[in-house]
Amino acid sequence: MGGLLSVQLFIPGDCSGNSGSNNTTGSNNTTTTNNNNYYNHGGGKTPKDYEKVLQQLYPPGSGYESHRNRVPDPAKGTCTWVTDHPKYKEWLKNKTAGLLWLSADPGCGKSVIASFLVKHLKTHTDATICYFFFKDDSEEQRSATYALRAILHQLLVQKNTLGWYAQEELKAKGSRFTEEVEALWNILVKAVAEGGCGDVICVVDALDECEERTLTPLIRQITRLPESQPSRIPLKFLATSRPYHRIEIQLGSPETTIRLKGEEEVHAISADVNLVVDEGIKKLESHWGQTGRLEYLRKLLESYADRTFLWVSLVLEILTASLDDSREEFTKIVTTAPPDLAQFYTKILDKSVDPGKARRILHIVVAAARPLTLREMNVAFRIRRDHTTIKDLGEFSPGFEKTVKNLCGLFVRVIDEKIYLVHQTAREFLIKGSLLGLGNWQYTLFPADSNFVVADLCISYLSLEDFENDPLPADPSPYGISRALGDYVQEHALLHYAATHWPRHFRDSVDQQMELFERTCLICKPGSNRLLTWFTLHWDNSPRWSPAPHDFTHLMIASWLGQGRVAERLLKEGGDINSRSEHYGTALNIAAFREDRGVTEILVEGNVTAYLGGKGYNIMQVRRPPGKKWLVHH
Repeated sequence: MGGLLSVQLFIPGDCSGNSGSNNTTGSNNTTTTNNNNYYNHGGGKTPKDYEKVLQQLYPPGSGYESHRNRVPDPAKGTCTWVTDHPKYKEWLKNKTAGLLWLSADPGCGKSVIASFLVKHLKTHTDATICYFFFKDDSEEQRSATYALRAILHQLLVQKNTLGWYAQEELKAKGSRFTEEVEALWNILVKAVAEGGCGDVICVVDALDECEERTLTPLIRQITRLPESQPSRIPLKFLATSRPYHRIEIQLGSPETTIRLKGEEEVHAISADVNLVVDEGIKKLESHWGQTGRLEYLRKLLESYADRTFLWVSLVLEILTASLDDSREEFTKIVTTAPPDLAQFYTKILDKSVDPGKARRILHIVVAAARPLTLREMNVAFRIRRDHTTIKDLGEFSPGFEKTVKNLCGLFVRVIDEKIYLVHQTAREFLIKGSLLGLGNWQYTLFPADSNFVVADLCISYLSLEDFENDPLPADPSPYGISRALGDYVQEHALLHYAATHWPRHFRDSVDQQMELFERTCLICKPGSNRLLTWFTLHWDNSPRWSPAPHDFTHLMIASWLGQGRVAERLLKEGGDINSRSEHYGTALNIAAFREDRGVTEILVEGNVTAYLGGKGYNIMQVRRPPGKKWLVHH
């Protein structure tokens, strides 16, 4: 490739920051960079790059709709206590921008309420409704940038003329604008304030499951809405979360946030739980052919429910799955069900037919960057280091869902062919923290161990001989994986996940990662088909326009992925540490391009040269004015 690639070389002491930015937005990010009036921008027409903008915001196949669809439908008559509440009515009636924060304890149905309110607001208001459901089991679902991308995508789909606002950011920053909370927020506020689209209401569920790094700037922007100019911007937010103190502090004062404390609405939630029991009893009577004969069970469940929907749903599932529908058995199930969720989860997992295999599945589910499909889990569950070909894994088992259920019971859910934990509390039950757990399961999964399990299985899969002997076909298009290659990825069930996410799991294995070093050498061997296959997919899954380079060495890959320990090991082993990629320079250039100070320092201390202006340099011997920016020309 010809042309000019400008790279600022970040070396120790170089703190020159970003260059060339046209972003002049101040600390109040609702202020625009100029005074142009964007109302009906483009003459009310859809911008020519509309489809491109939509794809950048949320590529086809991404699933904010499926995230909401994971939430069960509310039982008839439930959730209405929220819409009848004075605080809700006050927030809805307000003409100014603002936030309604609905807090409630775990297992009290916050996500069900949020999903109900999306439908209710669409039916009972003229506002444009957008939503996002945070979830801690997916990298996508715990990111505020993805939340804003989903909200913007929904807004632009419903009001396509607003695409002009996003198109301007796309032209200015390329795909980078989708990675910045502030850039996405600016587009949203400008579009709603100036686009003439009417009222916009955003429903955001489970703020407590959003990563802190992106949650803080999102909350900061939301709480500033009432202070924004124009002050009557028709944009409102309704957010749910647990009543955590850290969130309460960030959400600010009553002047910016209306608080509806679900944890204090004991009678309303208890009444809803009873309605769930009523509906569950009807389904149970229909399932067992005992119409009108389970009234005794209704009273038992209501007395034991302890105000949580989760407890009721678990007990109802056990009753449905029972092999005995006698009164004695049903009574025993309810009365012996532990009232405490931790004890309940322990009892479920203690019944596993093979605790060792159950633990492997739970390691994978807990660590996975996104929920795995049954086909992916089937391979992930079986792959071992001594497997050499895909044939060694055997055929996909149509009954694998039953296998998962037999191993993990009600602790997991299979929804739309994807595997999830039953609830966020189940994740918290498993993951090791500062407290000692009770029994064989509580607080027994260390995140580093879980990530090591997944890194190991991903690398084992990518090491299979199939990817060397029958690699990913060459893509006729210079940019990205063409549709013609979809069959190859579909044929190899775990390939896309392993190629995309093994570096993340390797990194998060922490002290154990170097146990896998020798196997990473196999999949990172320069010029090998294994490397071509996984790295092409990995590159295509990142927001870049350039094609994947095919001349990277293992040291360059370690620099690109931020694998400092691997870089140190490779430097000790010697070899041509100063090899140069045609488009990206040496490993040191790559570390600088990635703005990875740690890896950069390792490479500088290892005497790796940088390729500057057509020549190789030992940076330690180059004199330059402080803060000078080095540009690499090709």
